[in-house]
Amino acid sequence: MVGMRAPGPRAWLSLVAVLIAGAVLPVRAAPVEAAQGQHEALPTFARAGFRPHPMSDAALPYNDTPLAPRVDPHPHDEQGVRLFRYNGVTYDHPVAQAQWGLSNLRTYLANRDALFLNRALAQAQRNLDRKVESRGAWWYPYAFDFPRCAQMPGIRATWYSAMAQGQLLSLFSRLHAVTGDHKWRTAADRTFQSLLLPPTPGLPWVSWVDYLGYLWLEEYPVTPGVTGERVLNGLVFALYGVYDYWRVTADPRAVAIFDGAATTVRRYAAVSFRAPQWISRYSIGCLHSNADYHPIHIRQLLETYEMSQAPVFAGLADLFREDYPAPAVSGTVVFSAGTHVGYRFTPGGSIVGLRTLTLSRQSNAHSDQRIRIRGRGIHYRVTNGPLAGFLVPEEPGRRELLGAVEQHTYTPARTLGFAPGTYVGHRYDSAWAVSETRTFTFPRASAAPFGASAWVNGRLSYQITAGVYAGFWLPAVDGLTPAP
Repeated sequence: MVGMRAPGPRAWLSLVAVLIAGAVLPVRAAPVEAAQGQHEALPTFARAGFRPHPMSDAALPYNDTPLAPRVDPHPHDEQGVRLFRYNGVTYDHPVAQAQWGLSNLRTYLANRDALFLNRALAQAQRNLDRKVESRGAWWYPYAFDFPRCAQMPGIRATWYSAMAQGQLLSLFSRLHAVTGDHKWRTAADRTFQSLLLPPTPGLPWVSWVDYLGYLWLEEYPVTPGVTGERVLNGLVFALYGVYDYWRVTADPRAVAIFDGAATTVRRYAAVSFRAPQWISRYSIGCLHSNADYHPIHIRQLLETYEMSQAPVFAGLADLFREDYPAPAVSGTVVFSAGTHVGYRFTPGGSIVGLRTLTLSRQSNAHSDQRIRIRGRGIHYRVTNGPLAGFLVPEEPGRRELLGAVEQHTYTPARTLGFAPGTYVGHRYDSAWAVSETRTFTFPRASAAPFGASAWVNGRLSYQITAGVYAGFWLPAVDGLTPAP
């Protein structure tokens, strides 16, 4: 409407959550058949039209992790297969073996040392040797009981997991692409089959459709009955496997499962997993916040954006980042002249100590954390000077951490909308002092691509990649709106 401006940065983040939570249920497609000649199929499930898009090998999930060491520091057998010790007993662990296999395959592609390819092959072969065949699909069992949170019953051996099925699907698909051995294509085909099958009493299953019609690739299926813990990270790791299988096969059934799983992420991430202004929840069945998995959720949402090119997932990643940024950020905090108060808090956010400092001129101190205190906003933990050991609130213009922190990069670039008005962008030198400023007035609404966002010198900012502000960081102000 004429005379209205776009929402400010915090209002926009809240608007993203509202838009997602209030989204109309997407249409449901026809059932996806498990295989030619088989009549078992999952019930129809919600699909919003998300499609996989090509990515470079370097950008694929798992390919941004450190290279594997030549000597495995974790338990393994004489074949180099990764093992899992639990309650004093050593077990095969399909997820651990899939992840170790993917790490070794990535390392082989980086250095062409056959040791790493052979070790990747060993992880894959172990799971083929242990597989269970049911309904034309291959399944990879867990042979130990596993406890969960108080709200969920422990899971009893033998059990199966969509996370294991999905990560092994990634490994088999990539091994086929690298070696050309049809054995791994067959393994990928049969493993993908497992994600297409509905729950059947007494048989392995990992996929189900909830009462609202959303598809779950379930890390912890619950039997008897048809339900599950609904774990976010396990769902997305399984989605990676579907994506890898699609890259190898272009199978339209993979497109359907990708769409259904991504639609589930879109539906539930903001309303069930997100804890506004705090750490995200591990699962719907276990609603406790989990600091170890929060950064995994953010990374997975960004990678889902890269796979689907749907900006809603990048927006969700930004929401989760705003809620609880990674605390382990160190650097120089600039204090303006004036009075500053440092605090000490209980884990729940109650104040248990404070110290006041008055400065006659600008000063600096070192910080080793940028952390959200529950109910009290972002704070820097000071490590030297009069406020050493105290936390001071982030406040642009008063207390700013120099540099670009909590940076998200977007491939492809996203679109930033400009309402009519005047905006100021900055370039920075290596010390994060402003080296160039550019001001421009848009007489009418406009847009530009941005390839990254971060907190730059204490302000949420967007890095523009083309147009009048190319190469500049624009602070998030009223009138700037990332496209949903």
